[in-house]
Amino acid sequence: MRKMKSKFIILTVVILVLITGTSVYASNTISTLFPTISSEHQDRAKEVQNRLTESWTKGRDIILESEGGKAFATNVKDEDLSKWTFIDFTQLHEKLSSFSNQERSSFLDAFYSEDRKNNLDVGDYMPAVLINPDESQALVYWEKANGLYAVMDLKTKSGDSDSWYVNGVEIVTP
Repeated sequence: MRKMKSKFIILTVVILVLITGTSVYASNTISTLFPTISSEHQDRAKEVQNRLTESWTKGRDIILESEGGKAFATNVKDEDLSKWTFIDFTQLHEKLSSFSNQERSSFLDAFYSEDRKNNLDVGDYMPAVLINPDESQALVYWEKANGLYAVMDLKTKSGDSDSWYVNGVEIVTP
């Protein structure tokens, strides 16, 4: 019985040493495989985020003040664009997760349509979206490399809230 206890204690100590050694080895290996991000990269990321936020805010203000923005909001129950929900590109996936699979697929087809591709140029910024309260219309907009803003109007087909289409694209001057 005493021999059994001593073997059990020795086996437990060996297992603990192996686990400890493995975790120490793994922590060193992981840190070399995935080094921490330098402050220079963090500063650059903040700079890019700030530039995108400025661009999206400026674009939203331009749309709210433009005649084109008012024209986009016609035939909608709530024509006050200031009440529309702002969604930046990084939040789009989260918003789309509340849509049905069919509506999500239809929205993405319209979002990545030929109309958008034809208005994208090298140097354009990432888009943002304004979506109306009843989620039947969305304005996708982005700053172009030349400082103008492209605004793409997406709508749901009447009688079929799961089917989105591009209602038009307009280039807005700041």
